[in-house]
Amino acid sequence: MPSKTLDDKLARIQKDSACDEFILADAKDADMAFGIAATGKDRETGQFRTLQQFREIIRQNTQQGLIDIMLMSVSTNEVLTIDERLFDASGVTPAIRANDTTEIWLARGGVYGKEPSQPFRSALLEHAQCGKADCLPSERQLGADLGLYSVTFNNDTVHDARTLAAYREFCLEAERKEFRHFLEIFDPNCPVNPIEDVGAFVNDQIVRTLAGVARRGRPLFLKMVYHGPAAMDQLVSYDSSIVVGILGGSSGTTFDAFHQLWEAKKYGARVALYGRMINNSEHQLSFIKHLRYLADGQLNDAAEAVRSYHNDLESLGIRPFRSLENDMQATNRFFDYSSRTKATTSVGVQQPSDLEVVIAGHICLDIVPEFPEDYSVASANTLIEAGKLKVVGPATHLTGGCVANTGLTLHHLGVRTSLMGKIGDDSFGRDILSILEETDSDLAQQMIVANGEHTSYSIVIMPPGVDRSFLHFPGANDTFSSDDVELDQLGGAKLFHFGYPPLMQRFWQDGGVEMAKLFRQVKDQGLTTSLDMAMPDPNAPTGKINWTVWLERVLPHVDCFMPSLDEILFMLAPEHDDETDLVGHDGHIESLHRDLLSRTADRLLAFGTGVVLFKLGDQGLYLKTTSDASRITRVFSAGEFDTNEWVGRELHAPCFDVRVKSTNGAGDRTIAGFLAALARNANPSAALEMAVAVGGMSVEASGANCEELSFEAIAHRVRTGWKQRRPVRGFVPSPNRNESGGWMGEHDRELAKTIAGR
Repeated sequence: MPSKTLDDKLARIQKDSACDEFILADAKDADMAFGIAATGKDRETGQFRTLQQFREIIRQNTQQGLIDIMLMSVSTNEVLTIDERLFDASGVTPAIRANDTTEIWLARGGVYGKEPSQPFRSALLEHAQCGKADCLPSERQLGADLGLYSVTFNNDTVHDARTLAAYREFCLEAERKEFRHFLEIFDPNCPVNPIEDVGAFVNDQIVRTLAGVARRGRPLFLKMVYHGPAAMDQLVSYDSSIVVGILGGSSGTTFDAFHQLWEAKKYGARVALYGRMINNSEHQLSFIKHLRYLADGQLNDAAEAVRSYHNDLESLGIRPFRSLENDMQATNRFFDYSSRTKATTSVGVQQPSDLEVVIAGHICLDIVPEFPEDYSVASANTLIEAGKLKVVGPATHLTGGCVANTGLTLHHLGVRTSLMGKIGDDSFGRDILSILEETDSDLAQQMIVANGEHTSYSIVIMPPGVDRSFLHFPGANDTFSSDDVELDQLGGAKLFHFGYPPLMQRFWQDGGVEMAKLFRQVKDQGLTTSLDMAMPDPNAPTGKINWTVWLERVLPHVDCFMPSLDEILFMLAPEHDDETDLVGHDGHIESLHRDLLSRTADRLLAFGTGVVLFKLGDQGLYLKTTSDASRITRVFSAGEFDTNEWVGRELHAPCFDVRVKSTNGAGDRTIAGFLAALARNANPSAALEMAVAVGGMSVEASGANCEELSFEAIAHRVRTGWKQRRPVRGFVPSPNRNESGGWMGEHDRELAKTIAGR
């Protein structure tokens, strides 16, 4: 039997803590946390891999021989280690997860991670060693003799004492049964009392925990969140006999994984255990190979490793999840299993934590039937006839609503985004979670799953040449309230955006009281707030309430108000108002006058909001801001803006020329572009340009597929001559038109003259 690389490397590290040895582990134990979703998704089918497929990947990754440890559940260890003897001829050491504390109970719809961790252990050491409850001494080497034991401290005497007592009992049992272990220390998943510096808190807990353990009971090494260079250096400098390892955390970009390993090693880490990062990669064997290159110093630059990995994918004929440009970006990820505790990290580049946006509000599952290209308008107009069957094509399932459309677009743009929507614990809800998790496992972590409720859905009817229509069921959106938004989850965020209150009963039925309450609470947290609307159904109760009263109550707490013009005219204009004749029978604006836009925006600014942005469909965007400098200061209190640039502005930005594939969700994605620009502290002109550019690229990409979006790609396209459309369809602009076809208000015209004269 060959020697195990783990043992050889640990011996050299203990002899010389400054040596260059590095231990790499593949963590395939997530079935003890996530359940069915632990296996990850098959790229071809889009379905979760079977357990048999998952184990076949474990075989392949082990046989490659580049990892030092394969971490598994006891049940998988029994099949591969004891029954198949996979590790007998391998230098890889098999290991099992020895305990499964409550914060890693991550069944879909589960809420265990919201409570302080409780110690629990389903694994028996004998089962790991020999596959049965009573092992003979000669049988203890049949299986694994190494296990991962995890602890979570939550700054509470009762919880933490219980955690330490359980660890003490494990150490005694492991010593008696000649079972080795390494210790995983999660960040607090639900701290009972505040912790100012999580890295320092965890370091101190490690030291004090191990101080009470003699050499024979101590862990071989640690597995913990990487809290940055200072925290890592402090721990390894304190006691050179402690071998420190890092956990990978959520998937993120390839750069995240590679840079984290490179930097952690630089500051003293000697072990890395990567689970989701490996399991969710495009090609696990190539991903592991490049981790090994960095661990062993064959590559000394994370960016170089990303480029090499993409070259591998190209040679294998595998399409990467992200463009090389996007995969080179650093993101601010979560590092524990439940992804509810944000780790303080430093990866040596600008972190987007100061760019974070929270998107809350309406979410649904869109069911979109396909129609033949030759489907006639006449056929579309008689699509629903009593007693008739109409043949259509296959249907696509997509996430819809503000939370998904705006949130996922922000994510693709590289802005760290948290999603807060409410779904039921039904099959449609599981579909939504699956779609979000497929994009990034962290995106679904703040979603609210309501037991016994139904998930909202829409049937989107889009025959060729006919404007889309919807059959909509509000579902759990109707029970969403301000109490569902956990204010402590907003920490570190810069912007809070809420969408579609007219489609959410709790937020419209009381005349705006609940909506105002939520925005007031969020604004008190120091975030910039923004609001998007939806067209109320004129024949439903939501179409008959006094929306003017609602807006007067809500808008003082909204910094950026971003409805479409037809929505806001419906809400502001009573039947006899002169403005209603501008709205056609189909709800669309029949002509656009600068005076109408300006007058309507002024009315909303008078209600108390600071920035008004009207979505004008294929006519672009109109922006007007308050002339009250103190109100603008309150708008952007969370950023590093030159607030003077936002005082008294009035601008119009036309759409870019595009070949439209689908306009579904285009308004939400346009807003995402605007929010992304705000997250980068953009001025009004740049924010409008970014918004219409993102909207344009999204309709070209059939709406749902916006993975190639990036600030760099958009800037390049604009720089290389992407033309903006001149307004059509009865647009009556201000005479102050600029070269792009947009126009500006009086203040902006004077500002432009001043700049030109410098």
